[in-house]
Amino acid sequence: MHKLFTFAVGVFVAIGATAEGAEIKIISAKAAGLFLKELAPQFERVTGNKVIISYDEAGIVRKRILGGEALDVTFLPAGWEEVRKLLASDPVAIGHSDLGMALLSTVPKPDTSTNEATKRTLLAVQSIVYTDPKTGGIAGVLFARMIERLGIADEVNKKSKLVAGQLNATFVAKGEAELAVQLSSEIREVPGVQFVPMPPEFRASVTFSGAAATAAKEPATAKAFLDFLTAPSAAPTIRSKGFEPG
Repeated sequence: MHKLFTFAVGVFVAIGATAEGAEIKIISAKAAGLFLKELAPQFERVTGNKVIISYDEAGIVRKRILGGEALDVTFLPAGWEEVRKLLASDPVAIGHSDLGMALLSTVPKPDTSTNEATKRTLLAVQSIVYTDPKTGGIAGVLFARMIERLGIADEVNKKSKLVAGQLNATFVAKGEAELAVQLSSEIREVPGVQFVPMPPEFRASVTFSGAAATAAKEPATAKAFLDFLTAPSAAPTIRSKGFEPG
């Protein structure tokens, strides 16, 4: 209780008071849900406002925004230029996470220090799971580009299962795949697996940012929520979900 009180005081200092009882609608990329599912209820308790969140892969989120769906705030990892005209301000960075691979924690960590070593790892495993790049899921898009540039896309895709909206490492943990690709924050949510970094040339830190919509029905509350997420008091929760703030 003491920690929550301290947290609440910090939030009110950081964002100020807003009208209690407002409701904001959020459309977010799925990976951001790892911290939003923790922080949105805290915001509701502190402010008395209501947060309604729906999740999709990033590409689908952008299509929903461009299709005119009503919203107050959105969270995306990339592709802001597509929706920029519908935003009230520049996106603000909330947290970032690294692209990588998941294998069982009981197997030796493979060498991914070079492109050639990584190619050997990817060609040696029997099965791979990664996010369907057609959904716009950022990890899937980045991995598809990587295997194309490494010249092994055909071989990798023959033994890959493309998924959407899941913690891909769960397939590894359950023995349904030997290797999975996703962001470190999502991989570390799954017990029994280890995070393996990409080779230096393909290492990517993916930043999830938030922005209020121009047509937001509750612009003050939308801004307050973004301020809440970027306040120092939110940083421990963001880190606990495998992201680095900002």
